[in-house]
Amino acid sequence: MYSKLSNEELIDRIKELEEKVHELEHSLVHDKLTMLKTRGYFEEKSKAHLESTEKIKTERRHEWSGFNDISFLFLDIDHFKNINDTYGHATGDSVLQKVAETLKKDLRVGDIVARWGGEEFVAILLGANEEQAKNKAEQIRGEVEQMTFENPAELKITISIGVAEFEEGKSFEDMVSHADEALYSAKETGRNKTVVYSEIKA
Repeated sequence: MYSKLSNEELIDRIKELEEKVHELEHSLVHDKLTMLKTRGYFEEKSKAHLESTEKIKTERRHEWSGFNDISFLFLDIDHFKNINDTYGHATGDSVLQKVAETLKKDLRVGDIVARWGGEEFVAILLGANEEQAKNKAEQIRGEVEQMTFENPAELKITISIGVAEFEEGKSFEDMVSHADEALYSAKETGRNKTVVYSEIKA
């Protein structure tokens, strides 16, 4: 036979359940190590933003809550395997967390940044054209290059970044691919740099 709960106990139990639901929802959309959004969440939200922007451009319907400009960033920590091999995975995790903190600090509230996998990160910059996105990428790259670590003090890291501005008729997969191609070019031409997709697609 179940014991009856007082009103106070019932309220406390409801609050406890609500907190557990909130924690579960948070864990489903946040990467546990970096606390950035997950890849799945990033894909879902980005597709919704691209759909709204596409409707503005093609149907000229300004009641759609889209943006005239949207850009993607694809970021990768240079020589990350060497960091893990030299200093251990705990240091590697610390590097990932510190880069993630910089991304969250430098991007606006409405932008979405996620851990794509391993040492790769992605971001969608709402309302940002190619030039604005490149400037933001360079700001992030510069801040990461200036990072210092207490242990090991000699550790220095850099990142490479690919930038791609949304083009009418392109899908989410297209845009991620474009940003990834730009990132690949950045890594192939020296690393620790930002490359824009329009510069390499011609």
